[in-house]
Order: sequence, then C-alpha cells, then structure tokens
Amino acid sequence: MHNGVRISAIAALALTVAGCNLSEPAAFDPRTLQHAERMASYSERPGRMGPLPTTMEGVPDSAPGSADADASTAGQAGPILDGRPTIRLSLQQIIHRAVAHSREVRVAGYDPAVAKTRILEAEAHFDPVFFSKATYTDQVILSPSSGILPGANPFQPDIFRTIDVQAGLRQNGPAGGTFEVRYDVQRIQRVPVAAGQLNPYTVNDLAVQITQPLLRDLGYDVNQARITIARNDYKVSVLDYRKTLEENLAELERDYWQLAEAEREEIVQEDLLARSRATYSVLRERANLDATSVQVTQADAKLKAREADLINIKQKIRTTSQNVKRRMNDPEFPVAGDVVILSEIPEVETPVHFVLKDLIATAMANRFELGQQTLREDSATIAAKVAKFNLLPKLDLVGTMDVQGPGQDFAHAFKNQGNSDFWGGSIGLSFEYPLGNREARSIYRRAMLQRLQAIEQYGFLVEQIAEDVTVALIAVESDWKSIQGRRSQKFSAEANLNAYEEMRRIGNIQRLDYQYVSQLLDAQEALGEAERQEALAIAQYYVDIAVLERAKGTLLRYNNIVMSEEQFTRNEQ
Repeated sequence: MHNGVRISAIAALALTVAGCNLSEPAAFDPRTLQHAERMASYSERPGRMGPLPTTMEGVPDSAPGSADADASTAGQAGPILDGRPTIRLSLQQIIHRAVAHSREVRVAGYDPAVAKTRILEAEAHFDPVFFSKATYTDQVILSPSSGILPGANPFQPDIFRTIDVQAGLRQNGPAGGTFEVRYDVQRIQRVPVAAGQLNPYTVNDLAVQITQPLLRDLGYDVNQARITIARNDYKVSVLDYRKTLEENLAELERDYWQLAEAEREEIVQEDLLARSRATYSVLRERANLDATSVQVTQADAKLKAREADLINIKQKIRTTSQNVKRRMNDPEFPVAGDVVILSEIPEVETPVHFVLKDLIATAMANRFELGQQTLREDSATIAAKVAKFNLLPKLDLVGTMDVQGPGQDFAHAFKNQGNSDFWGGSIGLSFEYPLGNREARSIYRRAMLQRLQAIEQYGFLVEQIAEDVTVALIAVESDWKSIQGRRSQKFSAEANLNAYEEMRRIGNIQRLDYQYVSQLLDAQEALGEAERQEALAIAQYYVDIAVLERAKGTLLRYNNIVMSEEQFTRNEQ
C-alpha cells in the first residue's frame, strides 16, 4: 500500500434493510452463531508444557522439524510457527476482508438503517388518512303540548332514532393547514309519526373543511422541520458508521504494524540466538583449554535468556494475530482457528513529506466530526425557528362548505344534493393564546441556547482537529528521524560486534579471557537491541502515518475504501 500498490475495497452500507424487502429473520439460535468458532477450536494444537529444569542444562537436543527446533530456525518465520500453519496477508488484503466481514462494522451499519426509517415516519405526517364511523342514536326531545289538561304532562316527548354512517379523507398540508372531505349519511326515524310527515327519511351531507393557521404553525419550513431534522439525524448516523469503520481500520493498522514489528523482532532474536549458540559452543569446546567455567555459565545464561525472549516474541505474534482475526471476522480465518496470520514486512526507503497548511485544509474538509456538528447546528437552527413561531398566538382560519340532500331513502337524498337550496357553508376564525406564554418562551430560550452550544462545539472541534493534525505530523517527522538514528545505531553495533569476532578470527585474542567474553556477549546484545529498536521505530512510523490520515479525515480514502452512502449525504448537503 505504501509503495503505491493497493487493493481497492468498496464499503457500502446495507441500508436496504431499512424497510425494503425485509423478511422475517430466522429463529435466534446461539449455538448456530457459535458453530464456526467451536469447530475451529478443534484444530488447535495442545500446548507443549514440559517439566521445569532442576539443574543447569546445555542446548536442548531438538530434532529437525520439531516444535522446539522451530525456535532456533534462522531467518523469517517459516510456514510453521510452533507447529501451527501460517499465512502472509498484506495490509490491503486484511483491510479488504475486514470491510467485507467485520461484525463490529456490520452492527454499526444498522444504526443508519434505523435512522432512515425515522425520515419515513416524519414524512408520513403528510399522508392522507381515511376515517369512518358508524353510530346509532336514540334521542328523546321534549316539546310543549298544544293543549294542556289539568294534571297532564305539559310536554310531548318525540323520539328520534338515527343511524349515522360517515367516511372521509383528511390530510395535513405542507404549509400547516388541514384539508378534510367527508360524506355523511343519516337515516332518521321519528316516533310518534306526525301526520303528513316523511318518516323515516334520509339526509346525505357532503362537506369540505379547510383549517389554515395564520400565525403559529404557518409556513413550509416550520411544518417540514421534523423531516429535515430526521434527514440530518440520518446523515449523522452515517457519519457515526464511518467513525466505527475508521476506528476498526485504525486498530487493524496498529495491530498489523505491531505484527510486522514482532516478526522483525523474531528475526533479530533468532539471529541473536544463533550467535549465542555459536559462542556457547566455542566456549564449551575450549573449556579444557582457556575458557573458564564462569565464562561457560555466563554464555549459557545469555543463551537461556535469549531462548525465553524468543518464546515471548512468538507469543506476541500469536496474540497480535488473534487481534487481527477478531477485527477481520473473516469466516476463512476464525478466531479460534490455528492459522497464524503474518504480515508482509515492507522496506522503508524514502520519507513521506507533508505540508501543514494543506493537511489542515484537508482535515477541515473531511473530518466527520465537523460534518456531524454542521448537521447538528442546522437541526438546532430549525428547532429555534419553530420555537420562535410558537411564541405567536394561535389564529386559524376555518372554512366549511357542505351540500345536503334529504329524501325518503339514500338514492332520493343523493339526487336532491344537486338542488341549490341545500348548499351551505361557514367561515370563521379560531384564536388561542396562553396567558403569559411561559412554556413557549422557555422552549424558545432552550432552543437558542442549544444552537449557541452547537456553534461553540463546532469551534472547539476545529481547534481539536488542528491539534490532532499538528501532533500527528510532529510524530511522523519524529518517527522518521528516529528510524535514521536507530539505523545508524544498528550499523555501529554491527560494526562493533564484527570487530570483536574479527579479533578472534585473525588470532588477535590469544586467550578467551573473562573481559573479552563479556564484551562479546554484550556486543551481541547491543546489536540485537539496536535491531529491535529499529523495527519498533519503523512500525511506529507506519502507525503514525495512519494516525495522520485519520486526523485528516482521509483514512478510508487512503485505504481505497468508498462509502457510497456518505457520498450521497454529501451531495444532499
């Protein structure tokens, strides 16, 4: 990736689960989800834990190809690591697999899908609503009698039995008004039946009613506020998804370079162990000539320490490999499996140059935190605007027009609705204002404070991002200088050790005295430490480059990952 060769990975959110063709999930079965890791664990080799030594022992007698012999293999880790199969993957391959399979990222991908459903909920406020009702009423109406006899009831009861069926449509308008059209059919029967009256009879009524706010709740922006805020929340959730993806990739890159550093350290330790073995063998061969028992035991102690160090390094490789597999979640490499993932160790040749002003400009254009805060400020502005409108009195214009049609049955009543004598209507104003209006004033003040808070938070994020970029750039530049220093230190330590070995090879050292052996072992140790420090500096350099890319907001682009949903949200803004 750092030499210009990258594998492109496309990361697309599975947002189609937000209501499109969703099917009922299968029954939750924990053992099914555990199956892959359970099966993979069956292939794990049992650890070899021999007895502790009771006396000073020499070099272990290991057969070639055994697990113990692997600890003394020179050079890079081979295809077997303590009896476990290994596979080398580039950083591009690991990132590609993580984007495709990471459960952590997939879990985060559901949040935008959930947020997208809330947009539809807000838009549904303007969907037409069908309503209907059917009622039966038995009502007694008292009217004065025409003739009043002493002791008789002065009122004549009339009973009206009414069956009322009503249906209609109601819809909220984009400017705050409400439109309603309804059709009402009433069948009325009067008891007792008066002479010459139509009984029972039917009344059909077609009514249209419009209610339009004139002050509070008036306007397109106010009534679309819920939809706009829901869309902003969706975009924020997409950026939260991007945050999770960036965090996962950043940790993957850190683990990858730690893995590369551990492998370099293993190479160094195996080389140092080989030198220690050679020194120990020479001392044992000359134990009866000029090497003392003190020198032999000193070399043996160094040998045992370096063997223990190599074991620890291999343990570090396996542990880091497990971290990589967990973040990838690739079914081909289950976490409980025995395959150890190794890195492709790159060569560092030239530094990467950056210009601070360009980095700052890139970060201001690409950091997801600024995008999120811009959306939050927009939502706070909309909420403040709605709250300001709510300070106004509620004054609504209400207009109704209806066409009635009486008749002996439904058909006759429907036919009579065309008669102009049965047309009517009304128009009026409805006014409402709470005394003191304290609730609306409090809501408006809160909305304004939240908007001011969002603006202040944006300014804080700008300063924080500038600091992130500056500190990351300082770290990258320092890392490169550290690599230069550690490499020079390695060359010096290598030259020093070669000088000691050359002295013995050409015969300048006639006797392997204590001082020479001690200095030779120290020179070997110094070279190993210098090589380890160089490997650590190289790994840190690559980690800090990734940190810088994340500080710029370009970590995904740096790894050739495209979020199609994020591009969509940017185009909408």
